[in-house]
Amino acid sequence: MKIQRLVGCILAGLQFVISALLVFFLIRTHVVPSKYIIMGGIILGLLPICFIAMQLRKVSGIIASVMSVLLIGIMVFGIIKVNQANKMMDSVTGNKTEVEVVNVYIAADDPVDSINQAVEKGYKFATIDNINNEAVRETLKEIGSSSSGPVDTIKYESVVQAAEAFLSGEVKGMIVSTGDISILEGQEEYEHFSKLLKIILEKKIEKEVEKETTKRTDRTKADKQRFCAYISGIDTYGDVTLKSRSDVNVIAVINFETHTILLLSTPRDFYVNLAFESEPLDKLTHAGNYGIEMSMATLENLYDIDLDYYIRVNFTGFVNIIDTLGGVDVESEYSFTSQLDDSGYSYVAGTNHLSGEAALYFARERYSFTEGDRQRGRNQMAVIEAVLKKLMSSELLNNFSDLMSQMKDCFQTNMTKSELGNLVQTQLEDGGKWNIVQYSVTGTDSSSYCYSLGCEAYAMIPYTDTVEYASDLVKRVLKDEEITQSKIDSEAPQH
Repeated sequence: MKIQRLVGCILAGLQFVISALLVFFLIRTHVVPSKYIIMGGIILGLLPICFIAMQLRKVSGIIASVMSVLLIGIMVFGIIKVNQANKMMDSVTGNKTEVEVVNVYIAADDPVDSINQAVEKGYKFATIDNINNEAVRETLKEIGSSSSGPVDTIKYESVVQAAEAFLSGEVKGMIVSTGDISILEGQEEYEHFSKLLKIILEKKIEKEVEKETTKRTDRTKADKQRFCAYISGIDTYGDVTLKSRSDVNVIAVINFETHTILLLSTPRDFYVNLAFESEPLDKLTHAGNYGIEMSMATLENLYDIDLDYYIRVNFTGFVNIIDTLGGVDVESEYSFTSQLDDSGYSYVAGTNHLSGEAALYFARERYSFTEGDRQRGRNQMAVIEAVLKKLMSSELLNNFSDLMSQMKDCFQTNMTKSELGNLVQTQLEDGGKWNIVQYSVTGTDSSSYCYSLGCEAYAMIPYTDTVEYASDLVKRVLKDEEITQSKIDSEAPQH
C-alpha cells in the first residue's frame, strides 16, 4: 500500500510538472485565449490532488495511477504538437527576408561550363541597365574580385533587348536575375526562352524587406481591430522568399468591430506607375520582380491607402494549405474545364469542393472566360474567401500544428507571432459570422509600353472611376460602415 501511494505521489508530481509545461507552451503560441488557458490550468492543477486522494484506497488507487499515466502520455503528446506549432509560427511570422537570384547564362549547347572559362575566352555578356540592377552589379563585382577577373559586359535598356542581343550572337551570354527571365517568358514569343540557356554561375542575394509607405490614409498605424493586408500569390513553386512576379494581387481589408472583410482584387496586368522615384509605367505583376515592398508601395499609391501587412504564398503553399484544411468549398459563377497543362479539372456553376491542386487550377484559369483575367481575379477571391471561412471555423485549431508545418517553406508574412496569435484569439473569443464582400477594379485592353520589358505588351488601362470607388470602399470599411455585397454591386461603376 505504501509503495502504491509512493508511486501515486511520484506520478502526481510528474503530472503537475508536465501540466505546467503544457500551459507554458500554450501561452507561447499567443493563439489560445487566456481564459481557456486559465481554466485548463486550474483543472490540470487539481487533477493530481484528486489522484493523490484516490490513492487512499487500493482499487481506486490503481485506477488513479492508470489514469495518471494515460493523462501524462496525452499531455506529453500535446506538448510535442504545441511546441512544433510554436516553432513553425516562429519561422513563418515576422519574416522580412527576400532573396534575389542572379544567374550567369550562356547557350545550352555551349561547351564552356564555368565563368572562368567564359572570361578566358573573352565572352561578352548582356546586362540590363535599369533602376533595380543592384544585385547584378554586386554579382559582377564579386566575379571581378575573384580569380576569374573582370567580365566584359554590354548594357541594354531592357530584358527584351538583352535577349535579342543573345539570339543574334551580339553577346555570348546574359547576366540577369531569374525574375527578368520570368518576365521575358511572360511574352508569348519568348515563352520557352530559358530552354536555350544553361547556368554557369548562380548568385543568391538576401536582404531585409524595409517597406516604406509613400501615401497613407488618416490612420497613422496598424489597428488591431481594423487593418489592410496585401495577399500576393507569386508564380513560383520554390522558395517563397524569392523575388518574383505576383499573379495574385488581393487586398484584404479586415474589420473585427463590424466582422467585415473586403477582398479587393487588382488584375495582374493592370497598367500602373511603379513606385520608383521616376514612376515608370508597367504591369502590376512586374512590380513583384522588384520585391514585395515595391508591389505594396505601388498599390498604396494607386488606392491612396496604407497596407499594414503582407502575406505571400507560392503555388506549392497554396496547394498544401488547402489540402491540410481538408479542401475548401468554392463558389463558381460558371461551369468550365481548365485549359491549363491538360489538367482536366472541371467545375460546375455553384459550390465545388476542391482539393489544393483543383483550387489552384480554378484560380489560375482565364482562357475559359470571355472576360479572361477579370474573371480569373474574381475566381481568386472566391478561393481566398473559401480558405478564410475554413480558417474561421474549428478547422483552424483541428489542423493548427499541421497547417503551420505546411506553411514553413511556402508562406511568408511580416506579421509578428504575437499579432497573428491575437487575430486567432480574437476570432476564438468573439466568434460570430463574418460578412465577406468582394470588388474588382477593371479597365480597357490595350498594347502599352512596359518599363520592365522595354517594349509594348498587353496591359489593362485602368478605368479611373473603378479605382476611385475601390479606394472609397476600403476607407468605408475601415470606418466601420456596414457594407453588403448587394450594396457594392448596385453602387459600383458599370463598364
